[in-house]
Amino acid sequence: MATGRRIVLDMKSATRLAAFAASLALGVPAHAVTAECPDPVAARAEIEQTIHDFFAALRIADKAPFAQLTTPSFYAFDVGQHFAGSTLGDAVVEALGNGVEINWNLGPMDTKVRCDVAWSQWENTGSAGTPPDVRPVRWLESAVLVHDGLRWKLDFFHSQRAAEK
Repeated sequence: MATGRRIVLDMKSATRLAAFAASLALGVPAHAVTAECPDPVAARAEIEQTIHDFFAALRIADKAPFAQLTTPSFYAFDVGQHFAGSTLGDAVVEALGNGVEINWNLGPMDTKVRCDVAWSQWENTGSAGTPPDVRPVRWLESAVLVHDGLRWKLDFFHSQRAAEK
């Protein structure tokens, strides 16, 4: 039963309704903001520096640098274990405190960038062990990084000992 009332929208309301309808049609939330992609030329160097900084942060008991280089959802697979958040850093600091010597030498990185997500892989040659039994080690490693609008951060890290050559 028609009541004879008409709904009349002002221009502001009509514009909002049109934007909302368009966002539904595109499958994008009406409030979503498209992030700008970081400069792809600078990104590779920034990503690789972030990875080097990550390894430096693993060596220190202060969790602040590690937290600045990783996302809140960061996790890692290393030494056959799953490490959530800062627990990888905790494990490395504990090992160093127990006399384990770990030396890393990150090789050239193969880095791919897609807007605000990147992944990188490299070979890490170094040594590990408790003196005097420190032995050469070669690791195959990779990381997934995301750009948070300010800087690149590791979201995932994987390290696995490589077979001896």
